[in-house]
Amino acid sequence: MVFSKIKEMRAFMRVAKNLDKVGSDLPPDEAVVLDAPVEDPPLLAAEQAASSGDWLPAARLLAHTQSGPDWELRDYHVNRLSDVALEGDAWLNAWLHELPDDPNALLLHGDVLIGRAWEARGAKYAKYTSDEQFAGFFHYLGQVEPVLLRAAQANPADPCPWIRMLTYAMGSPGGRREVFDRAWAEVTDRAPHHQGAHGRALQYVCGKWHGSDEEMFAFAYRAADAAPPDSALQVLPLEAWLEYDVTKDGPVLTRPEVREAVNRALAVCPPNAPATYRWHRSDRNLIIRNLWVQERNEEALEQFRAAGVHATSYPWNLYRSEDPRQQFLDVREGVRMAIAETMP
Repeated sequence: MVFSKIKEMRAFMRVAKNLDKVGSDLPPDEAVVLDAPVEDPPLLAAEQAASSGDWLPAARLLAHTQSGPDWELRDYHVNRLSDVALEGDAWLNAWLHELPDDPNALLLHGDVLIGRAWEARGAKYAKYTSDEQFAGFFHYLGQVEPVLLRAAQANPADPCPWIRMLTYAMGSPGGRREVFDRAWAEVTDRAPHHQGAHGRALQYVCGKWHGSDEEMFAFAYRAADAAPPDSALQVLPLEAWLEYDVTKDGPVLTRPEVREAVNRALAVCPPNAPATYRWHRSDRNLIIRNLWVQERNEEALEQFRAAGVHATSYPWNLYRSEDPRQQFLDVREGVRMAIAETMP
């Protein structure tokens, strides 16, 4: 007991002595922001105009990506504009009234309906969701399929309506595997390595929805193996391990297979890789959390330097964190303290 206390005291003294030397170049806590918007002036202008009731800038923005080839960017723009419409959709309704067959308006409308459905349902597991919540969920979800099919027919090259059909199938009673399978085939025919689509499909095939652990891991590793070596899909196996971890008791993330998955993700998201899109920022937060769990603190510190001020809700919210930003900061401080403790 005495020796243990002495050891703890010495460790405390080393931390106190060295902490200021570790990560002194990191942004201060107050500078860290959660899910900060990407520097995208046309998107920001469209969002501001939509919030003021003007749909034309949003229409021009989505028309710009309507024919591809950057389907990831189009997907991101739809997600962001959908968030604006969920706060107030008079501008979207005006757009649909003016141009009822516009593929971009229809795509956005379908995405907003999915958002409304999940707002009504809430984020808790089914056993904690009331009948009233489920009624609201299915009220909105029941409107989604015909809208997205119209969007797909109006712009056949676009994978984005089919990407949203994956989420629609996931929420549908029984999972409607035939809808999922068709949507997945349509997505991969148009955008075979689309990261956002793979993230949605991973949710469908995981055990908490309509698949199993075995199907989830097979899907993740098959997609990563088929993707180019520099594709962001190399992070997908690590996402699968995180999904597995939140449903299991006992240590998971320190297993050798997870260390290999972290290394695979590091190959496409090293510290010196620029975080150009929001999804790369969440990849970096995912890597940080796993490096921390694996006590790879020096590597985690380098990733914190690369992340800078950008905390993201995922993966911290996967563990029911009520304050993902604070969790990011707490882990950052924990990494600094662990390194300081090893210094003489």
